[in-house]
Amino acid sequence: MNPSATAAYPSRLGELETVELVSPHGRATVSCFGATVVDYRDSDGNEVLWLSPSSRLDGSRPVRGGIPVCWPWFGAHPSDSSLSAHGFVRHMTWQVERLSHDEDQALAVFTISDDETTRRIWPHAFNLTLTVILDDRLHLELTAENRSDQEWALSEALHSYFRVEDARGIRVDGLKGLTYWDKQEGGTRGIQSDPLQIHPPIDRVYFQHLGEAVINGPRRRIHIEKTGSASTVVWNPGPDGARSFDDIPDEAWCEMLCVETGNAIDNRYPLRPGERHTLSTTIHTEKTTGNP
Repeated sequence: MNPSATAAYPSRLGELETVELVSPHGRATVSCFGATVVDYRDSDGNEVLWLSPSSRLDGSRPVRGGIPVCWPWFGAHPSDSSLSAHGFVRHMTWQVERLSHDEDQALAVFTISDDETTRRIWPHAFNLTLTVILDDRLHLELTAENRSDQEWALSEALHSYFRVEDARGIRVDGLKGLTYWDKQEGGTRGIQSDPLQIHPPIDRVYFQHLGEAVINGPRRRIHIEKTGSASTVVWNPGPDGARSFDDIPDEAWCEMLCVETGNAIDNRYPLRPGERHTLSTTIHTEKTTGNP
């Protein structure tokens, strides 16, 4: 394929049906199962996202890595512990609504709506659309529409796993001064008084974060911009936590860091009948030299 061309076309990864997006600035792959972005590479071919080498690619469970969609709840269900964490749409196959490209960008649109299966889990009428755009950056827009006659309280996330050289000691900028909820410390709260330096394990939700977060590595910065989001989640399970996941190799935990765009805990929001809400994130990389 001409490296200066754009394209959007069906493809496969393992047993998963996928969509491939290509631009002169990079490449992205999106699985129809879960509408999960499973790969994003920059113009130099470098992996921006982390996909576990042990991830199931057969549709038997959500993909471990990439950017899963967590909706209509983030984390544990607020009232029913028997339901799976992070909602149900990452467990389901979405429809490809549209593929297109022009000289500047490639685009894919995925949709999922309520049906008999979803209503057994969550008894509401909805439509969810994920738009993925690749130009010189990767853009994701998740739009939820309330098609029921009841108001909902939603939490959600675009659960981004980023590939890093080593999560130990890496810095995340943009969170200083924010209040956070620390799951690793039993749900205690604190204030990020200094720039965040990662010492795994870490599992925090930062509140009222409306701007950009930046992962500062020794050779590149990963910029994570967002709209429609008031929470940023930072997660790495560390060595002991990784052993509890059969789809994360024991030594792979230090290769990834989750910095997630979402609305969680304090930032859950109501969606009235007929209303829509869009959560979006834009990701791009920047080369650096020397220490961050």
